[in-house]
Amino acid sequence: MADFSIDYSQLQIVQTKMRSLADEAGSGGAEGKFKEVGEGSLGDAQNVLGNRQLAAAFQTFYTRSRSRTKQAKDGLTELADTFKGVSDAWFDADSKLAGSGGTDSQRGEFNEWVNDKKAHDKWLDDKAAWDGMLEDIGATEYFEENPDASIRQVCAADDAPDFCAAWRDLEKDGNHALKPGDEPPLPEGDGPPTEYTYEDEDGTVKVTLEYDDDYNVTKQTSEISNPHGQSYKSEQVFDGPVRESTGSDGGSIQDYTLTTTYGDGTESVAVVKFNDDGSGTMEVTADGETTKYTHSGKKDDEWEEVED
Repeated sequence: MADFSIDYSQLQIVQTKMRSLADEAGSGGAEGKFKEVGEGSLGDAQNVLGNRQLAAAFQTFYTRSRSRTKQAKDGLTELADTFKGVSDAWFDADSKLAGSGGTDSQRGEFNEWVNDKKAHDKWLDDKAAWDGMLEDIGATEYFEENPDASIRQVCAADDAPDFCAAWRDLEKDGNHALKPGDEPPLPEGDGPPTEYTYEDEDGTVKVTLEYDDDYNVTKQTSEISNPHGQSYKSEQVFDGPVRESTGSDGGSIQDYTLTTTYGDGTESVAVVKFNDDGSGTMEVTADGETTKYTHSGKKDDEWEEVED
């Protein structure tokens, strides 16, 4: 988690303790027979104290005492709400950074696995094409005995083997296969890594990815929590594949819906759609209100709110 100059975790602890004090203040500290007599009927208080005037005076004292503690309870609760609001705001900002860092790390591992898998698959295809060509021209046995030989050098020699005539025809037409290089490493596992978790004394960051059969990421989720009960969740669902913008700045674009649950439990949903030129629209719904934004498609431009 990021290290801000303000320790919002301490604010979270303080506001929790304030609420405990507020609960105690709300009861006036009264319990047992003291509370029973103070909140009971005047007759019951008289039966206990043995005097009606004394009972009335006691209940008056109890009521006024409760009134003062009620003010203390309201003040403590209001201050606790303020502390919690500040703590949640900083926690949300911290979580956004932590989630972004976790996503970058997980995406890096994911992309590395996919690229290694694609490189190995291509090598298998190239080898199959090479082996098939050697079989077609009758050169399989020769290259089994001479695996390091270059077919171009072999066929350039004065005593070139008979299969070279067929190979030259393929080369002339551009239909010859190329000899594959060394086999690249096959990545481990049946699929790319889809989960990243980082945990320390300040909290836990967890990022998970989901993907389709072509290894396109269809959903990514970031979950952040800390030991003080605060949590943040960001769920991004992608709509359709990544495509290249036709705009002057280029770049990759992809429609998505982003649902964010903040530290105070509130939720916002952002629906983002791009045009082919990179421009786009975004609608953000929070607290029952929807705000619309547009983007020019220029790399350095910000989303601009649409005025009603």
